[in-house]
Amino acid sequence: MEEHKLIERLTKETNISYEDAKIALEISNWDVLDAVICLEEKGKIQRPSSSIFYTNENKGNYNRNEITNIQQQENKQNWKKREHNFEGFFVKVCKLIDTCNNIFLEIRKENKTFLRIPITVILVLVVFAFWIFIPLYILGLFFDIDFSLSGQRIEINKINQVLKAISLNVKRLKDKFKKGY
Repeated sequence: MEEHKLIERLTKETNISYEDAKIALEISNWDVLDAVICLEEKGKIQRPSSSIFYTNENKGNYNRNEITNIQQQENKQNWKKREHNFEGFFVKVCKLIDTCNNIFLEIRKENKTFLRIPITVILVLVVFAFWIFIPLYILGLFFDIDFSLSGQRIEINKINQVLKAISLNVKRLKDKFKKGY
């Protein structure tokens, strides 16, 4: 821009005289921003009420207390998300326990049911007393005791097929021992 256009622009924007604008621009080497700052320092124009300038849309004026409050609110929101995830874990565990309580292991001999135990109990026995439970299961197979599951789940049929296959194989093995002696 030419010098006189810069002077006119500065006089228009700041409502000062042509002469004051020319002097301020000459001092500031024809830089408009520096000229405005120079005029502010001389008291020719009024400074803005805030000395903070922002480059983004958020022009909030926060003090330290407000910033800490905002951070505390964000921490509470994050904590609630973690609690919700933790709660979701317990809900899943409760659903698993409920499902296991509705599936039963039936112990039968010659189509007569001796015992009907929820799978939850069986899982606890396997975890804490496997040295007793597993040998009793194997011993029961050799005494022609059948094990099967009952419940409303579709997967039970597949497991029952596996349990029947194990029972048949043990019976075959027992028959081979009888024939050998």
